[in-house]
Amino acid sequence: MRGFTLVELLVVIAIAGILSAGGIASISSIRSENSLLSSADLIKTTIEKSRMSSLAKEDGYGYSIKIVEDGMVWFPGSIYDPASALNKKIGLPSGSKVTSINIGGGDTVLFNTLTGTTTPGTIIVSSTINPARTRTIVISGSGKIYNASDTVPASGSGGGGGGGGNSGVSDSRHVHYGLDWSIQGSSELKFVFITDPPQTNEFFMHPHFNGDESVFSYVGNIIVQGANQEIRINTHYLDGSTTNLSIRRESDAELKPVEVYIDNKLIATYLADGSVVAGPFGGIMDGQ
Repeated sequence: MRGFTLVELLVVIAIAGILSAGGIASISSIRSENSLLSSADLIKTTIEKSRMSSLAKEDGYGYSIKIVEDGMVWFPGSIYDPASALNKKIGLPSGSKVTSINIGGGDTVLFNTLTGTTTPGTIIVSSTINPARTRTIVISGSGKIYNASDTVPASGSGGGGGGGGNSGVSDSRHVHYGLDWSIQGSSELKFVFITDPPQTNEFFMHPHFNGDESVFSYVGNIIVQGANQEIRINTHYLDGSTTNLSIRRESDAELKPVEVYIDNKLIATYLADGSVVAGPFGGIMDGQ
């Protein structure tokens, strides 16, 4: 009976090493994905609890959430005091961290204690092992919180946050925004598609104004995850102090959820169910 040669033993050891390394990498990848999913769910449920706390005026004032890189801080009222003994730090599971916070330009989630509405925005959490793996938590102005991949219930007529008088529109194909500010002199139009991973497209606005900037007209065809997104934005009225803005999305296109910004001012958040909520700079929204 012939024994193994040294070369054969080395080959067997090498193969065993490769299989072992592959198994370790696979386990590590699974753990990383589980951590990412757990972190996204933790952020979502914590913000939902904050909304319920605000509506119930828990302890007389309700609680808000400050988002930080490694988790959240649960704090009383609407003004964050880092020295308050009532603050509670909620850490994320190991292996994930918050890499993007876009809540009306801030990092705090505050709910109206009467209506439960808030400033819409997004929070992106990423894997520390594989930063390309992300999850996006979406905060709608009506107070609904969901992961970008979730199926979202219709927003109905829930109010928008921060803009005063904003409301949800169930058919987002053609919506008007009555802005109490002028887009004259604005330089950047930005679309942030709430996909996994998120996709951002930015465009200069100057070529789409007429000579005296009394008219703005933009037509864009953007490919998002293989689907064409046709977005038309134009003004029905524009002067030095106000803007009547129209945003139209074609009904036969696959409508991806997206946020629309002008000079980093959030105009509107188009949700995955086809509805839309005005942003803090979206003014009075009217479905057409």
